[in-house]
Amino acid sequence: MAQFKIAEEITGRNEGGYANDPADNGGETFAGIARNFWPKWDGWKFIDKYKSDYAKLNKPMRDKYSLAKWINSSAKVTSEPVAPLVSAFYKTNFWDVNKLDAVQDQQLANTVYDFGVNSGTGRAAKLLQSCVGVVQDGKIGPQTLAAVNRLDAEVTHDKYNSGREAFYRSIAEGSQAKFLKSWLSRLKPYKV
Repeated sequence: MAQFKIAEEITGRNEGGYANDPADNGGETFAGIARNFWPKWDGWKFIDKYKSDYAKLNKPMRDKYSLAKWINSSAKVTSEPVAPLVSAFYKTNFWDVNKLDAVQDQQLANTVYDFGVNSGTGRAAKLLQSCVGVVQDGKIGPQTLAAVNRLDAEVTHDKYNSGREAFYRSIAEGSQAKFLKSWLSRLKPYKV
C-alpha cells in the first residue's frame, strides 16, 4: 500500500517556501498552502510573525518543512512548530480525503496526491475515476479503489498525467499562463 511520507516528500519539493505572487489565485502561500483557500490553517500565525524575512523563512523549506528549526532557534521560542502543522494539514486534507493509503501502486498514489494538492482533491478524484472507468463523483471509495488496484498502474498513471496536462493547459490563460511550465514540471514519467 502507498505511503504518505513518500508522496509528501515529492510534492513538498514542488511546493517550495513562502510566496505572495499577486498573479497567483491562491494568494499568499507557504509550503503550497494558499491563504485564500485555507485562511484558518493554524500555521498562518507563525508565518505572519516571520514572513517579513523571506530569506530566513524560505531557507528552512529546503529541509523538508523544517521551519520549526528556525523559529525555535530565534529569539521567540514557540511551543508549536510549523513543520508538523504542514504535514498534518496535507495528510488530513489531501492524502486521507482521497484514501490514498489504499492504493497499491506508490507512484500512482503520489501522482493523485500531487494533483489534489495542486488542483483540488475532487478534481484529482474525478480524473482518477475517469481513467479507471467508474462513476466520476469526486469521492474515492471502494468501487474506485477496486478498479484502481485491479488495472495496470502504469497505464492508469499515463492516462492520469495526460488528463493533468490537458487541465493545466486549459487554465493557463492570462495571468495564470506564467505558471504553466511549473505545472507541467509536476508530470513525472512512470518508473518502477
